[in-house]
Amino acid sequence: MGYIDIYSIINPMKLIIVRHGETVANTKKILQGKDGGKLNEKGIKQAQEAGKHLKNHKIDMVFCSPLDRCVETLNNILEEYPIESEIFMSNLIEERDFGEYTGTDSSMINWKELDEDNKVNREMGVESWNDVKKRVELFMEDLKLEDGEKTVLIVSHAGPIRIMINKITNQELPYEEIEVNNGQVMEFDYKTDLEF
Repeated sequence: MGYIDIYSIINPMKLIIVRHGETVANTKKILQGKDGGKLNEKGIKQAQEAGKHLKNHKIDMVFCSPLDRCVETLNNILEEYPIESEIFMSNLIEERDFGEYTGTDSSMINWKELDEDNKVNREMGVESWNDVKKRVELFMEDLKLEDGEKTVLIVSHAGPIRIMINKITNQELPYEEIEVNNGQVMEFDYKTDLEF
């Protein structure tokens, strides 16, 4: 009697990750953070195009950031492709909270200082990158509890998506080197089985 290689029968989970469509704040390079944001005309078209692209897939589950710009993106996707599966809103994949810097022109930000986990930033209500990374990686670990053969749609933001990409690809690329455009659809195989 032969043996069965379990790795040959375990298919990786397919993750389809979409960044929300363009907003007015995006065009002005304004930090939106936890602000809802509203898609502009281009952003609505980007979301609709994403929906048309997704028609080629059978989506088993959807996770979406509850911030307005992501919900609006998902609603436009659903107009093009009425996905008949469970839809969950997840705070774990929200954009970083920039605290009192929310609404600031990003070109005015000293990112090195903003990314430091210190008392000043905490007093300004800034969520540290480490905290963002922890919550997004928790989301990614929770996904492993799902059926590994599912196709999962995730609608999120540039920051969390960069963390997801590093986790999926098992890399530690600097976030500024990971290009994530508005309305972009990215597909990945995510290995969810336990390693022995």
